[in-house]
Amino acid sequence: MLSRREVIFNNTIDLLLSVNWTQKITAKHYDTLSFYSTFIKWGKVVGVLLTSTTVATLFARNTVWAKALAILGTLILTTLEIISNQFNIEKSMAILFNAKEDLWNIKTDITGLAREIKCSSDEDLGNLANKYGVLLSQVKKIQSSIPSAPNRDVNKASKDINDRHDNDLWENRKQLLPPDLLHFKENDNCQ
Repeated sequence: MLSRREVIFNNTIDLLLSVNWTQKITAKHYDTLSFYSTFIKWGKVVGVLLTSTTVATLFARNTVWAKALAILGTLILTTLEIISNQFNIEKSMAILFNAKEDLWNIKTDITGLAREIKCSSDEDLGNLANKYGVLLSQVKKIQSSIPSAPNRDVNKASKDINDRHDNDLWENRKQLLPPDLLHFKENDNCQ
């Protein structure tokens, strides 16, 4: 039977693993959107170049190629503008960047709490359980603001963690946790 302190510790570690996982997926999703954003920006540059240079040549020579390039440039610009507005990539990138930073900060707080639980006495358990509850609420708030990631980004995150145990974060604890938090011992020697 697990002690109450060990239960709180395990819940805290579970939350830490969940935050690590969410942060990894958020980072991969941000990278994907960043690639798309760069592609769209360069596509717009090409569209503007095609449109502006070919429109200028229309006045000098009225050729079929100049008209075709002007139409192509306009189509590229229009298509990329529609895609940008429809998917709101820049706004999603800002949300993901902030979430990634918030997750990093809360991960530090959760790690500190896990160490505190490990080294605490049983008299402090109520206070530590309250701290856990506050951190859990903060994590839920952050996670609810994050745009959902495509499966491709989830798979990239899983590959980066090194094991493909997507349904069991505890199996990835060696890759995700600091060494001192891998195991709970009732009488840990805390400094």
